[in-house]
Amino acid sequence: MRASKLFTASIAVSMTLALSACGAIQQQQAEREQKKQEFTHRVDFAHIWVTTETPAPGKPYTVLGNVDYTEPFSPDAIDGAKIKERLKKAAFEKWPDTVDAVVKENQEISADGAQVKVTGEAIQYESSVDRAALHKMNDGMVASPSGN
Repeated sequence: MRASKLFTASIAVSMTLALSACGAIQQQQAEREQKKQEFTHRVDFAHIWVTTETPAPGKPYTVLGNVDYTEPFSPDAIDGAKIKERLKKAAFEKWPDTVDAVVKENQEISADGAQVKVTGEAIQYESSVDRAALHKMNDGMVASPSGN
């Protein structure tokens, strides 16, 4: 009888440990997936470039739409780096899985000098090889589309 109780207790402890290990493995997998999603988000955002130019000739693209914002005039409002970040953020919020660039970036100051309006055109290149290669970086693959 005592051996039976000991055996039952041993099985119960073993099952508890096994279930606990499964839970720990699931937790690790969930954390890994979360980190992968965060990495993909950062890479996709960093991938977007902003320019005052038009898209390069000979590289097919699709216009996703316009991005713009208006804010009171200040040194920050005309800071090039801050403008690029705001346009990238606006485009990424609208087209997180497709935007490659914001082109034709333009700034206009209102006639009274009180407001700055910034505009741009979000595009997706027909071949987004760079984005696909950057996603594979997290999988230990080289992020060079040319293989160099």
